[in-house]
Amino acid sequence: MTTTPDLTGRTVWVVDTLSRIYQLFHALPEMTSPQGEPVSAVYGFARDLIDIITSRKPDYLFCGMDAAGPTFRHEAFEAYKATRSEMPADLVPQIPLVRRLVQVMRVPLLEQAGFEADDVLATLATRTAAAGGRCILATSDKDARQLLSDQVQLYNLRNGKEFGSDDLLAEWGIAPEQVVDFLSLVGDSVDNVPGVPLIGPKIASQLLQQYGTLDEVLANAAKVAGKKRSHNLQEYADTARASRELVRLHLDMPCEIPWEDGRVAAPPVDDVVAFLKEMGFKSLVAEAERKLAAAPGTASAAAPQRPPEGSPLFPLEPPQQPATGADVATLVEAAMATGRIAVAAVAADARPVGAASGLVCVAPGGPESPLSCLAPCGSLHHTGAGNRCPSPLPGRSLRHRACP
Repeated sequence: MTTTPDLTGRTVWVVDTLSRIYQLFHALPEMTSPQGEPVSAVYGFARDLIDIITSRKPDYLFCGMDAAGPTFRHEAFEAYKATRSEMPADLVPQIPLVRRLVQVMRVPLLEQAGFEADDVLATLATRTAAAGGRCILATSDKDARQLLSDQVQLYNLRNGKEFGSDDLLAEWGIAPEQVVDFLSLVGDSVDNVPGVPLIGPKIASQLLQQYGTLDEVLANAAKVAGKKRSHNLQEYADTARASRELVRLHLDMPCEIPWEDGRVAAPPVDDVVAFLKEMGFKSLVAEAERKLAAAPGTASAAAPQRPPEGSPLFPLEPPQQPATGADVATLVEAAMATGRIAVAAVAADARPVGAASGLVCVAPGGPESPLSCLAPCGSLHHTGAGNRCPSPLPGRSLRHRACP
């Protein structure tokens, strides 16, 4: 079995692919390729992947997909998802195109017979956290909230917002470990999970705040205020317990995770552009060429390893005199090799060191080493004190006080 790598300081992104495809299909106007195929969802998903790779800069990226056929949940409850409509006719031919897109972008698409994409997300989140990494699940599925922790957050691709444990507490009034019990009480009409009649989100939250778990809620059902509500909790206790098994995600699917394939590298621009042109995405071609050409190739085995978070980048002695041209050249080379730097303006005369030669002073922030290295500032533009500028290092950004 493939060993999970040490993911300390690394970020793993997993996209709930089919869920996002449905969102895009309903949100975007109709589009057709030069061949006459519907492609609006493909366009939206291409834009998503390019943005994730070039703007979010994960160390690993995977797409989770629902496999064809029934799952273990259908075996447990025949009516599971029975109320869902058939896939829209114009979306059906876009699924193979999405698969092609993901392949061209060099992103592994993970699916497992008998399981759902949610279980793929849960398994990757669990293994990432166990290996010391941070996992971002790009999904708006409420089932995924049970996975939240200090190391696991959700990301909504529609509004660009992260959702964590604090957001869960503010919205539902519960902790991540109570999400399964919450949904077991409330039910889910989308997936046809029955729940308990007359128990909505507000009441479920109150009950779990008072009793802690579903089992304790059911054990104390006779004490619950409201005659009909109390009756339903007793009458539908077995339904709630069965719903719990439908809602609970599988944290360790019997599958191999292709970690090496998931390491993010700049996709082959020519292949991506060729696919986008084939689809007729003229407005996306120039954007893809610009963004992907500058994307960091972090998947290369020869790429320099980043120092652990919080560690000094270069243990250099504080300079006793202004840096010379040779000093600058040496430090710039070292800075460019790390891929991770912190920037601060350091100057005795209120001007950045090296301002005359178009340089910015770079430091780790520690008092023992106020000047660690210098980075070229030729591609930076002045945006005012404390703002963030484009960086000459691929995939990074620099915070500076002033820029010559």
